[in-house]
Amino acid sequence: MSAHRLRGPRRWVWWMAVCLLVSTAACSFILHHDASQCDTDTDCERFGSHPSCQNGVCVSSGLGPAACVYFAPPAMPEQPDDFRNQCSTAACVPCTGVCGDAGPPLVPPEAGAATAVVESGDAAPAYPNCVDPAAGRGTVVFINGSSTWPPLMQKLAPIVIADGGPVPVFQTTSSCAAVASIYGGTPMVDPPPGSSATYAQYYGSDGTAVNCLLGEGGVPVDIGASDVYATSCNFAADAGPVDHTGAIQAIAFVVPSTSTQTNISAEAAREVFGTGGNDGGTAPWTDPQLYYVRNAGAGSQQMIARTIQVPPSQLWGVDQGTAGKLVKNMEELTSLSSAEPAIGFVSVTSYDPARGSLQALAYRDWGQDCAYLPDSTKDSKDKQNVRDGHYPIWGPIHFLTPQNPSDAAASFLAIVALPVPTTDLVDAYVASSMVPTCAMSVTRPGLTDIGPLSTYTPPVGCECYFESKTGGAPASCVACPDSPCPAGRPSCNLGYCEVQ
Repeated sequence: MSAHRLRGPRRWVWWMAVCLLVSTAACSFILHHDASQCDTDTDCERFGSHPSCQNGVCVSSGLGPAACVYFAPPAMPEQPDDFRNQCSTAACVPCTGVCGDAGPPLVPPEAGAATAVVESGDAAPAYPNCVDPAAGRGTVVFINGSSTWPPLMQKLAPIVIADGGPVPVFQTTSSCAAVASIYGGTPMVDPPPGSSATYAQYYGSDGTAVNCLLGEGGVPVDIGASDVYATSCNFAADAGPVDHTGAIQAIAFVVPSTSTQTNISAEAAREVFGTGGNDGGTAPWTDPQLYYVRNAGAGSQQMIARTIQVPPSQLWGVDQGTAGKLVKNMEELTSLSSAEPAIGFVSVTSYDPARGSLQALAYRDWGQDCAYLPDSTKDSKDKQNVRDGHYPIWGPIHFLTPQNPSDAAASFLAIVALPVPTTDLVDAYVASSMVPTCAMSVTRPGLTDIGPLSTYTPPVGCECYFESKTGGAPASCVACPDSPCPAGRPSCNLGYCEVQ
């Protein structure tokens, strides 16, 4: 493997200046005016920024930032900092605000500082039963867990029902509550009248969710839906239950759309959520009552806390209850005076539909040169920086079952947890702002969240198909089977030639 820092000579800077003065068509890509500059890419190295030789002319690669780590294909990153700082065409956002060392010691929230939003629940509603053979719900699969899952369930339910699988019944609790229900056998139950807990919902063949009743005593949970590994919820990974991992989900720091903030560093996030603003040192985020957080049982809080090195139970802020309520409550901050000091975090599954009223902050990780969004730009949805390792706050979703799953759970998982996903399944994950593992080029070995990255080549790739659904497949992607696949991408998967 060969990797080094980009250093462009003054000659490159001079030619860029010339390009601003003459016709764009004449030199927007050409780096030198010689009739024949090169025969190979090596001949272009003198210009810096790793241009390529095309028809005897050195052409700009578009890679950055200036100090990025370059890997000559087919070499791939191996060290954590190499993933974070590898050259890319993604937008690099310079760090502003707190960008220095680890900062002051952590300060646990003061008594009463980390409060929760409490809302009154429905009083004895007349909802239908979740199980109703006469209405086509004779066979159901009971699932509970993360509040980020309902949008995904709306996409998965039509696929499962059309394939003859059980009707999904989902109840929002939290990731760690889902893990506990499988490890401890805690049943799903209807919330008591006046409670802020949510009712279960069954999903129709069109994805519509309808509140329903579980009945006296509740029902056993078939599948626990978690955003994190069982180890993050203090359960042993090998204690019996089976973890069926799924697509990749990212978590983002968010602010109201009227905020002027664009990025946050690991150091700043640690001071904000780990010290309550460091006595005003993290302006404009100095008021913990405007920190929109969750709780230690939520997968989003687990991943954020582990990333910024703060205990998940000691984040400052106000627990918003669910991902949906967090988004809704932050959307109500429309004036600059209330929006500027507000900050929170939520799954990208919940953020993407709210892009008009919220904006994600580019995040600069420990030891990283730039801040990056989950996507290559603020307007794209390609999850490029998640897929290649520039953006670190992500993990797989988890379908947890007992060691001997119910027939309903086995039937459901046989449709949605395939090692080789179908087109419909990939489409469902894309529509839910998740990344199927077949489109990933990095992974995290082991059974823990937010661990070190390593290079990943999926057994069956779908990178080109994924990109075709999230902004357009690049020119390097060849459609098949109408055209033969090249030697470098010999496998025809989901209509495109892939490496494997």
